Amino acid sequence: MTLPPGWTSRRLSQLGELCSGSTPSSSRKEYWNGATVWVTPTDLSRLNTPYLYDSAKHITERGLRNCSAPLLPAGSIVLSSRAPIGYVAIPTAPFCTNQGCKSIALHDSYHSEFIYYAVTAIVPRLKQLGEGTTFAEISKSSLAKVEVVLPSDKAEQSKIAEVLSTVDRAIEQTEVLIAKRQRIKTGLTQELLTCGIDEHGNLRSEQTHEFKDSPLGRIPVEWESASLAVFVPSADYGISTSLGEFGSPVLRMNNLLNGEAELSDLKFTDAPVPEHLWLKDGDVLFNRTNSWEHVGRTGIWRGQIERATFASYLVRLNPHPDKLLPEMLNFWLNSDRVQIAMRRQATPAVQQVNINPTNLRSIPAAFPTDLDEQRAIAVRIAAVNEVLNASRKHLNKLKSVKAGLMHDLLTGDRRVTALLQSQKEEVGA
Repeated sequence: MTLPPGWTSRRLSQLGELCSGSTPSSSRKEYWNGATVWVTPTDLSRLNTPYLYDSAKHITERGLRNCSAPLLPAGSIVLSSRAPIGYVAIPTAPFCTNQGCKSIALHDSYHSEFIYYAVTAIVPRLKQLGEGTTFAEISKSSLAKVEVVLPSDKAEQSKIAEVLSTVDRAIEQTEVLIAKRQRIKTGLTQELLTCGIDEHGNLRSEQTHEFKDSPLGRIPVEWESASLAVFVPSADYGISTSLGEFGSPVLRMNNLLNGEAELSDLKFTDAPVPEHLWLKDGDVLFNRTNSWEHVGRTGIWRGQIERATFASYLVRLNPHPDKLLPEMLNFWLNSDRVQIAMRRQATPAVQQVNINPTNLRSIPAAFPTDLDEQRAIAVRIAAVNEVLNASRKHLNKLKSVKAGLMHDLLTGDRRVTALLQSQKEEVGA
């Protein structure tokens, strides 16, 4: 690899003092609950920021003296070197670690945040160094030989870190916003799917509207309660065939995302497709078999392309046209309460679970008898979803931008010298 002018390659052991951790006796109470931060891989795995502000456990000065863990300064780099490998952080206070971490007490000529990003960028390479039959671990000697490339000028290191940390902060703020909007969506969806909207567009409540008892609890008197089979009288299994790169598009489980059917990573079939298995606009697809995490995933087809079908492990649910709108069914199936109820109907299989459509349709359900009310509920949930999905798209864009910047800035393909020059001119002025 040809390095740009002013850049060099350094082994991790050349960046500072490379240290291993240790653990004082867990049976000695006087070694624990002290003032010194004691870092484990678990502490690192919980981070979504470069900085480690605290840890789950602390040791005393006596505990530190009675183990071989060195006390390292704030601003050092700490890396989880035992399964799980690859979590990196910069502690903000003096710290020590257990055996599952390696640390670098950096020399003054290196910028800690830049080294954090440089080490993060080579994590895939570090994972390949994992040794051991019981669990993966990187030895200190192996880690010492790993090289990173970097600018010799610490000011350039600092400016690169500043650019990347700016993107990281934007990612963190967007993730916080998404979490907030998800909580709002969950609460509003729960209210809409249990209380509904009256003829004036207001959310119903028992203080202002009449409710009745049902197997699901109290529901508006205008609603009908029955098993889902009453509202969804039939279901169709998808096509069973081998999939390839040519032919007719076939939707699979991974094409159902956040209640929508999307077209990335499509597979195809050149086998004949029965006419009734071509998807129609508004079809609701349900993933009947997979891991606990993915079984029950549901999405609605919006006719994005003219002819497409669906795989055999998906099921198309056919709502009664006079009782249930597809949009209402889709939102209902994707609600937290129904997702939990679905899994109660699941039967375990080898390395996966199954939800038989017949069992699914035995779940108790309640919906407005007025399709206009269903439509109004769906519109409100869709509006919240639109805002949430916009935030998710923005997050994905930021992550893509960061990945590109990590590659370009940490290899010297793109330089920050113009930014540094501009900064110098501003200071001079």
